[in-house]
This record gives sequence, structure tokens and C-alpha cells, in this order.
Amino acid sequence: MEKELSAHSSQIADLKDQSKESLQLLLDTIEGINRTVELKSLMAESMEATRIVMKSEASSLMLLDKDTGELFVSLPTGPVKEDIKGKSIPRHKGIGGWVVENRKPFLSNKVEESDIFWGDLSDEFTTKNILCVPLITKENEVIGVLQAINRRRNEDFTAHDIPVFQALASHVSSAIERTRQIEELHSRLKEKEVMLTETHHRVKNNLSVIAGLIEMELPSVTDDSAKDLLQTTYTRIQSMMRVHDLLCEKGLFKDIELGLYLKQLAEQIEKTMSDFPKEIKIDLNAENIHLQANKALLCGIVLNELLVNIFKHGFEGMDKGRILIDLRRDSDQVKLDISDNGVGLPDDFEVRSGKTIGMWIIDVMLKKLDGTIEFENNDDGSHFQLTFPVEN
Repeated sequence: MEKELSAHSSQIADLKDQSKESLQLLLDTIEGINRTVELKSLMAESMEATRIVMKSEASSLMLLDKDTGELFVSLPTGPVKEDIKGKSIPRHKGIGGWVVENRKPFLSNKVEESDIFWGDLSDEFTTKNILCVPLITKENEVIGVLQAINRRRNEDFTAHDIPVFQALASHVSSAIERTRQIEELHSRLKEKEVMLTETHHRVKNNLSVIAGLIEMELPSVTDDSAKDLLQTTYTRIQSMMRVHDLLCEKGLFKDIELGLYLKQLAEQIEKTMSDFPKEIKIDLNAENIHLQANKALLCGIVLNELLVNIFKHGFEGMDKGRILIDLRRDSDQVKLDISDNGVGLPDDFEVRSGKTIGMWIIDVMLKKLDGTIEFENNDDGSHFQLTFPVEN
């Protein structure tokens, strides 16, 4: 009698040790599953977790196809995993179908005697025993089943394995639901990005057509005032066009590298104003500063107006000149310095006076930037300093 009690106590102790081991394995694998955010990796992690935690020879995750209603095998483990990967069974057939329909676990250690067993998916594998549980989302929707097949060492699955496997299945279904939502969100964002990038592309093309028409008309315009107006309008369109161009090249949700944008803008202005009877060069030194597209555009428009004014009025009586642009970040402020080695701008020049369209544009853009501008004429030319916060 004492021997029997001792043997029974030993069995209970073994079961407790096995339960502790299963629980620790379960916790470790759940942690790995919860860290995974890519669906294919998640399913691979889940299948390996099933095989380890349930000590099975093989495992499979069967997901419901919403279009066909069939259960298809996704990333199985075991000796014939390559044979059965991607195969499917009708929703109402087999053990998997029964579990989906009844929404509860199925355990059998004599599968060949079960009326609902539909047969093995590979001739090279024989199912001896199986534990199958449903994958149920938080919305109480069955999305598939998780199966552990053939307990190793010819052991049986027991009723104690069911809650452990259900706990694992619960985390797997939640993780699948989470990753599907993430992938759907990424897909929607990608579609939105493609659509808006196409919009930027069309806007850029429309601006390009308008700019091209102006460029074609410029040589035939004889009136100096009209020609000056068209030329200024052309540079304004170019400054807006470059932003849309960069958004198409770099991606919709990318910040624009301000130095690159201003460099391209300065080069375009230099090219546009090349018919002036002067040799004027623009040099730019820029730190690596990334801004939202709208802020970069505002800054570019201000620079456009300042450069055009310097080209027109800053080098009277000179054959050549130089404009230096310096872009830097000072703490949470962007500082843009524009200086030249010319004769200075007219005495009545006021940056934010609103007397001309160009000055009115600068005033409006500065308000939108929440920025300030300082101007002074020196003996060796004019100098502007534009300052605005990186973030509003």
C-alpha cells in the first residue's frame, strides 16, 4: 500500500513538473509571438511554438479563406511539411472543419477510429493522435485552427494539454489579427501615398506646362515691364514646381531636405536670370535640415523673391557679382542668410512693406512660417537674414 501511495505521489510530482515546464515554454513562446509583427514570420513562430510546447512530431496552422470558405494549411512543421504546405480541405470536412463548426477543441489518441477524420494530406505521413483547437479573435470570429499532431515518444495527448494549447491559440489568433490590421493599414497608406504622389506629379506637370508657355513667350516680349513680370512669374512657378518634383522623387511622407531644394531653386533662378547683361553667380552652403514640404515651399518662395530683387537691383553698374546663401540650424530655429557683394538695394527698399507684389508675398509667407526677416545695406552689398522655427 505504501509503495502504491509512493508511486502515485511520484506521478503527481511528475505531472506538476511537466505542467511547470509546459507553462514556462508557453510563456517564452507567447513572448516571441507577441513581438512578431510580420504575418509570415508570425505563423512560422506560432508553428514552431506549437511543436515545442505540445511536444509534437508535427504541427499545422489552418486558416479560413474568406473567399472560398476552405481551410488551407499555412507554414506547417514536421517531416512532410513541404508536401502539405498550401493544401486545403473543405470547411465542413475533417477534424479541422469540425473544430471550426463547433468552436471547441478536439482530442483523439486513436485518430483512425474517429468518424470525422478526413485522412492524411500526405501519403508519407500517418496521423496517430491529434489535438486541435480553434483560433478565435476578440470579436469572437473563428479564423482557423491550430493542430498538434503525433505526441513524441509515442505518448498520448491528455486533457491537461487542452488549456495550455488554448492559451497558446488565443495569443496566436490575437497576433494574427493584429498583424493583419497592421498589414492592411500599410496597404491603405501605400495606396494613399501612390494616389497623392500621382497628384503631386500631375500638379508638377501642369505647372511645368504653364512655365514652358511663359518661357516660350519671353523672347517675343519687347515691353520691359511685361517681360520683367513674366520672368518673375516664371521663377515663382519654378519654386513651387520643384517642391512637387521632390515629393514625387523622395516619397510623399518624406520630409524635404531644405538645402537640396534651395540649391535647385537657386540654380534655376540663376539660369532664368542669365539674360541679364551681368555675370552673377550664386553659392550655397547648407547644413542637412529636413522640413515638412509646406514649410520648405514657404521658405523657397521667400528666397525666390529676395534673389530676383538682388539680381534686378543689387548690381547696378557692375559687370559681375556674387550671391552667397548660408543655411544653418541654430537650436530649434532655421537661419537663412542671403548676402551679395553688390552696391546694395535702393534706399526706399522695405522687405515687408507690401508696396509690390513680391514684398506682399514675402510678408504673407513669413506670417505662415511664423518667421522674421532682417535686412541691411552695407558698403559691400546687401544682407538678409530669415529666421523661423523648425516646428510650429
